[in-house]
Amino acid sequence: MDEKPRVVIIAGPTAAGKTTCSIELALSFHGEVVNCDSRQVYEYMDIGTAKPDPLQLHTVQHHMIDIVEPSVRFNAARYVDMADKCIDAIGGAGHVPFIVGGTGLYIKALMYGLAPVPPIDGAVRNDIREQHRLYGNEALYERLKRIDPEDASRIRATDSYRIIRALEVFTATGNPLHTYVARHGFSQKRYRYVYIVLYNPDRRRYHAAIDRRTESMIEKGLIDEVKWLIDKGYGADLPAMKTVGYAETIDYLDKKTDLNTTVNLIKRHTKAYAKRQLTWFKGIKDALWIDMQDGKERLNELIKRAIYA
Repeated sequence: MDEKPRVVIIAGPTAAGKTTCSIELALSFHGEVVNCDSRQVYEYMDIGTAKPDPLQLHTVQHHMIDIVEPSVRFNAARYVDMADKCIDAIGGAGHVPFIVGGTGLYIKALMYGLAPVPPIDGAVRNDIREQHRLYGNEALYERLKRIDPEDASRIRATDSYRIIRALEVFTATGNPLHTYVARHGFSQKRYRYVYIVLYNPDRRRYHAAIDRRTESMIEKGLIDEVKWLIDKGYGADLPAMKTVGYAETIDYLDKKTDLNTTVNLIKRHTKAYAKRQLTWFKGIKDALWIDMQDGKERLNELIKRAIYA
């Protein structure tokens, strides 16, 4: 274990202050940032994903941002493969890798590897995706509940990617996805790490921050960004375009909602997403929770000990 590379994880829900914090820390500890936000990997999706701005990207070296087009189906396996190479290069340069983002599944895969699911035949994958196109999310979710209720109970009815994945595994192998996850165990660490979760314990103050950021996104041109993406052929059916902020704006552009309703929906859906993120991170037993309003000294001390121990 002592020979494995050290990494610093800066995780937390959306709008918790991860970007600003990670840049300050990277400057203090000769670090580079490896993005772990499943939407910031996409090109052109800048405002709605709250990517670091050009000055921030220039201040500290960032990796795993703008690496695929929105039409590409990105997943945890591809993330791990690419992020491993980034971490290796950062360590080789004598710098500290900071894994920064709110996609808990990607962090888990990076730290512990992926469950050994057998390869899925292309015909099975294509058939299930065609069923999804024809019958929609709700029909496939109902099917998953019938054949694999345990995995269905862990997946949101709107999460098309995971519904399709669970159906692919069951159809191709005859076994539920959770059986492969159980066999893996996720007990062997691939890296030495300190796992920091940034959060705001004041719910009212945190929700106000989400509201402000949503309004700022609109002011910065979120609607024009989404319109440009649609005009370039990145349709509403793409998983990337179902991201909070983009899906609601598409409805606005389709005249299904007015602007005020759209903004309020983005705020509401962002808060619901943040709640799901917090639920995920509460399940991380070795995570260290830091309130950024008064925990900066503790944060610096934790990272110093993790890096130089």
